[in-house]
Amino acid sequence: MQKICLTEQSFSEIRKAGGLYVDKTKHIYDLFRWDKYFFIARPRRFGKSLLCSTLAELFANNRALFKNTWIDNSDWQWDKYPVIHLDMGFAVSATGNTNDIRQKLTNILFEIAKKYGVELINTPDPGETLRQLITNIKASTGKPVVVIIDEYDKPLLDAIDKTDKFPAIHEELRTFYSPLKLLSAELKFVFITGVFKFAKTSIFSGFNNLKDITFSISAATLCGYTEQEIKTFFSAHLEALAKKNNVSLKAMMFKLQEQYNGYTFGVDVDTKQLAPGVYNPFALNYAFSEQQLLHKWFSSGSPTALIKKLAAEQFEELDPQELSIDFETLDDSCNPGDMTALCLLYYAGYITIKHYVKSKVHLDFPSLEVAQAFAKNLLPLLLQKGAFATTRLLDKIRDLFVEHRLDDLKNLLNDALAPVAYPTLTKPQNDAPQEHLYQIAFYYLFIGSKMPTSLEDMTNRGRIDIIVQLPTSIYVFELKMNEPAAVAIQQIKDKDYGAKFRHHGKKIYAIGISVSSQKRFVQELVWEEIQ
Repeated sequence: MQKICLTEQSFSEIRKAGGLYVDKTKHIYDLFRWDKYFFIARPRRFGKSLLCSTLAELFANNRALFKNTWIDNSDWQWDKYPVIHLDMGFAVSATGNTNDIRQKLTNILFEIAKKYGVELINTPDPGETLRQLITNIKASTGKPVVVIIDEYDKPLLDAIDKTDKFPAIHEELRTFYSPLKLLSAELKFVFITGVFKFAKTSIFSGFNNLKDITFSISAATLCGYTEQEIKTFFSAHLEALAKKNNVSLKAMMFKLQEQYNGYTFGVDVDTKQLAPGVYNPFALNYAFSEQQLLHKWFSSGSPTALIKKLAAEQFEELDPQELSIDFETLDDSCNPGDMTALCLLYYAGYITIKHYVKSKVHLDFPSLEVAQAFAKNLLPLLLQKGAFATTRLLDKIRDLFVEHRLDDLKNLLNDALAPVAYPTLTKPQNDAPQEHLYQIAFYYLFIGSKMPTSLEDMTNRGRIDIIVQLPTSIYVFELKMNEPAAVAIQQIKDKDYGAKFRHHGKKIYAIGISVSSQKRFVQELVWEEIQ
């Protein structure tokens, strides 16, 4: 099997090492032939750096690296241009100090100047240094310059929880990028990537010719892997993984889809169509390389600051059934401090687009991996427990279901929710806890326990509050506020909620829960097996 370079993001190094490269060169050819300025936002670890590196080698005319790729046999004009390739991860300051950022930017630009043998006048303004670098390289080589900026917002993201530092860093980057708007005659091509979309705000204010392809259908599969690409480029790895798990290729693809697929990046607002979904490349590379269904993407970067904000202020916005937002709001750029919770979650890659209806996009977790990992990181803050204590609690919950010890579930749920702050389970407009907020809390407890869980599942007779599915059993929940749990059980029977699952060949259990609005706890839980 061809080697998978797990941590290498250099196109040159991957090709020289004979590593597996999912050929995106036709996408590059189709997208970047005609226009000059491009911007795209994608989550971390989604192939942005490899894409930037590929573009840098393409414009530098290192054609030998592209042997046996689609573009090598196309009519691409193989001209050589000087390339300024900036990885803004090298400009991050651990303390958020703008002087550190300014000095690091200056050092990077002087290193590039040495490479091209051009002189720069030392100035305290990195933006002026960038202007000098572009104009001097153009004058020295006689060729327009290609500028590729990877993770343009990284210094901002590292300061997202440093509210006193953020405005100064924002202004520093605005000044640094400003020459790109004024040097069109000296530039051949500009490509900018980031996680969040600040492209139309003051960082790039006035940059009217910057083509934003973040939601373009034609760019939707530029980063990430399509199902066809997996079957084409990872065929040997897929066969080996299926053989190891003693399942068919079709069954293995279904498992991969459940774990790693589901990201949608393209929207056609006229036809209301969504682009094909893509698989998380970082997670899939690990799964194929290690021949295990590992959960590597979420753990590769900590969303602690984001989750703290959500848990403290906007718990209700985490309702898996109500993750919808106007597409224009999602598409508009803004500062992270002004972003809604859903925008932050979308651009960070924790939720993705599932449907487009009446100008709204409906969002959800892209995969089981992300849903489970997000819940596991949210719950210590929500439950006011340490990570170890939370993991133990989640393991106990799963054990109860696996061992059918449902009589113990009531006490365990109450122990879990006892530390939760009163406002978290209370609507702001009145002081009565709301049944639906308990649904949300239970959802995160169950999904965090690595059990596939859904809310408000539709049947032809009504909506099921919560469904938990295990390999041999299905649990149908109905919640009631200040009513006997027997009423909930009877509703499950009267509306025959179990009918939807009888063909699964699994045992079906009805669970009725009664929550007390005064005491804010589960006062009664009853269950029975149903047919």
